[in-house]
Amino acid sequence: MGSLLELFSLGILQFAVVRQGEVRIIERRGRFARVAQPGVAILLALWGYGETIGKFRISEVRHDNTGKVYLAPRNNVEVIPMRMQVDDYPKESIITRDNATVYIDAVVYYRVMDPRQAVYEVRDFVGSLQKLVQSALRDECGKYELDELLVSRDRINSALRIQLDEATDPWGIKVDRVEIKDIDLGEFGQILAEQRAAETRRRTEITQAEGHKRAQILRAEGDQEAAVLSAKGRREATILQAEAEKEASILRAQAEKQAAILAAEAEAVGQLKLREAEARGFAMLQGALANPATTERMLRFLELQQAGAVSSKLAEGKATKIFLPNKLDGVFGMVAGAAEALREG
Repeated sequence: MGSLLELFSLGILQFAVVRQGEVRIIERRGRFARVAQPGVAILLALWGYGETIGKFRISEVRHDNTGKVYLAPRNNVEVIPMRMQVDDYPKESIITRDNATVYIDAVVYYRVMDPRQAVYEVRDFVGSLQKLVQSALRDECGKYELDELLVSRDRINSALRIQLDEATDPWGIKVDRVEIKDIDLGEFGQILAEQRAAETRRRTEITQAEGHKRAQILRAEGDQEAAVLSAKGRREATILQAEAEKEASILRAQAEKQAAILAAEAEAVGQLKLREAEARGFAMLQGALANPATTERMLRFLELQQAGAVSSKLAEGKATKIFLPNKLDGVFGMVAGAAEALREG
C-alpha cells in the first residue's frame, strides 16, 4: 500500500507506519528533522534528497541456550522503543573492601524519555548503559566488606538507581529501578559457610550458657522468695498466735473480773438477806418477848428441851453419871433478862 502511494506521488512523498509504543527519527539531509509518533508518518522524500528515516546502532540484551546473558549489537535500527525496558546484564567481577572477589549481576528498569537525545547524545544507549552499570556496580559494591555486602542490597539498589539516573539524564533516559539479582561468592562461599556455621555454634553455646545462667538465677530467686514467704508466714503465724493468746488472756481476765463481780454481788445479796432475816428474827423475838406469857412458855420449852436431852443420855446406858451444865441457870436467867429488857424498851 505504501509503495502504491509512493508510486502515485512520483517519489515525492514517502509513507511509514509507526507502531504504538515506538517512535522513529526523521532526518533531512542527515540532520534531525522531527520525531515520528505512532501512526502513519508522511515524509517529503524528493527522490532521496529530502526526509528519510534515521538508522542507528542500538544493541539488544539476549540470552543464549545455556541462559547466559550477552549483548548483541544491532546496526541500522530505525525503531526506538518508548516502553519500559528491562535489561539483565551479565555477571561482573567485584572486589570488596576486604579484598573478597564476588560476582554480581543486576537488572535495570529504564525508559527512553527523549528519543532525540537517546540517539544523538550517545552512541548505542543500550550498550553504553551496560558499561555504566558495570562501572557503577564495581564502584558502589567495592565500598562494602563481604558481610556488609550480603545484607545491604536495598541500600546498594537505591544508590545505584540514583547514580545511574543522574548519569543517563543527558541521554534522555530515565532509570526507574535497579535490582541486584544474584551475588555469587565463588570460593568465598565455602569459607563464609564455615564462618556462619562457627558463628551459629558460638551463638548456640552462648544461648545455652545464658539459659543455664538464667535458670540458676531464677532458681535462686525462687528459693529466696520461698524463704522470704516462709519467714513471713512464720512471723504472721507468731503474730496471730500472740494476738490469740492476748485476746484469750483478756477474755479470761474479763471473765474472772465478771465472776468476781458476780461473786461479790452474790455475797452482798446474801449478807443483805442474812441481815434482813436477822432483823426479821429479832423483830419476831422482840414481839414474842414483849408478852410475859410468851416468855414464860419459852422458858418452859427450853427447860423441857434440856430435860429431854438429859433423858436421852440416860437411855443410852453408857454412863452412870450425868453432869449438868453449870451455866444452865445462867441461860435461863439470860433469857429472862432479855425479855425484861425488851419489855422495858
